[in-house]
Amino acid sequence: MKSIGDIMTSEFLVRLPMERVAVLIGPKGSTKKRLEELTGCKLIVNSDNGNVLVVMEDEIDDPIALWKARDMVKAIGRGFSPHKVYKIMRSDFGFELIQIRDIIGTKPSALQEVRSRVIGQKGRTRNTIEQSTGVFLSIFGNTISIIGEFQKMHIVRDAIIQLINGSKHTKVYGFIERKMRELKENKQKMWISADSEEDLASISDLNELERIVFEQEKQENKSSE
Repeated sequence: MKSIGDIMTSEFLVRLPMERVAVLIGPKGSTKKRLEELTGCKLIVNSDNGNVLVVMEDEIDDPIALWKARDMVKAIGRGFSPHKVYKIMRSDFGFELIQIRDIIGTKPSALQEVRSRVIGQKGRTRNTIEQSTGVFLSIFGNTISIIGEFQKMHIVRDAIIQLINGSKHTKVYGFIERKMRELKENKQKMWISADSEEDLASISDLNELERIVFEQEKQENKSSE
């Protein structure tokens, strides 16, 4: 039987638009070098056709770094600056690519309309989404890309798909606001729960512990009524 290491992909091929190859390489190769340092992967760039081979080095400790390296290369190809792309290396950050034509087809006028709806007048829609969620957006060619925390990125993806399908901007903004509020509330509940567990763990009197648990359950039952 093969181990996971034996069957794991050790390289990815990413095709960049020719105009983005220079951005990936950077001044005197600085961006490419930085990506290799961050991920421990090797980037083999073909400047003639835009193909980039992302190779996992034998001594790499974290296999996830290969996927991170691939996504960072893709993100640069989709219009992001290296400064924003480096954030993908964070454990709680990711990259997502939406192909507009997969949703609405290839009609040029429809593609242009979608791009305009997502960007907004003078970039207003894109800026509103970025500022209200903390993610980064890039509309490049027939794609819309997102860099951000995973949970926020999923909210923005759903919001963008709503825009692509014709939902009004006000409705989409309301959706984002509601989902971000729910996300914040859920995080607060997790913190409160963690604090409560620490408090309970510090109580040695079993009668007192039983009383506190009973009171918590009573409060939860009242909330659900």
